[in-house]
Amino acid sequence: MITNREEVLENALRVFAKMNYEKASQVVIGKACGLSKAGLVYYFPFKLDLFVAVVDKYVFGMQAVANKFRSETASLSEFIDSYIAGVEQTMRRLLSLLDDGNNPAGCSINFYYYHLLMQVRLYYPDVEQKIADLFRQDYEFWKSAIQSAKDNGEIRSDLDIEGAAMMFRQAFFGLSFEQSFLKGLDTRRLAKELRFIYSLLKA
Repeated sequence: MITNREEVLENALRVFAKMNYEKASQVVIGKACGLSKAGLVYYFPFKLDLFVAVVDKYVFGMQAVANKFRSETASLSEFIDSYIAGVEQTMRRLLSLLDDGNNPAGCSINFYYYHLLMQVRLYYPDVEQKIADLFRQDYEFWKSAIQSAKDNGEIRSDLDIEGAAMMFRQAFFGLSFEQSFLKGLDTRRLAKELRFIYSLLKA
């Protein structure tokens, strides 16, 4: 079996998402990659190095606003559609990566990803600022769209931009987290929730 660095990262992603970091030994990860421990060490000498590489690609890279959403929209209404499309595209990508047919716990893919995110907070070195920056990107993305909508008269002129951005962002994050414990995020429900918030803001 020929394995390259990208295949190692994909297989390690599945292991870290479905198994606690402490239990995900280099032997276990190597086996998932079709490699011996020595073969895995050739690519990543230390487990933490591999974990950091996985997180950089599949969390900080995949969730970066520039990689997830299209920024050119004419209205807040179109922005919401674009935002949902970006969420759906990211979910499809994660599904293709994480759903290997081995799901003994019966969890949704969303839940496995949140499980990975919890481990990122625990084990990724000096991670707090990187997480804060990721969240800030998303809030700034919403704030920019809402400010434009306010400037062009699409939404109320007395609107608190930061408060509105918080409502949209928390609606997404809260629903995504809640539904990860069930069948995974229903983007049609998300669209309905974001549209409801939008209806409250219209001029």
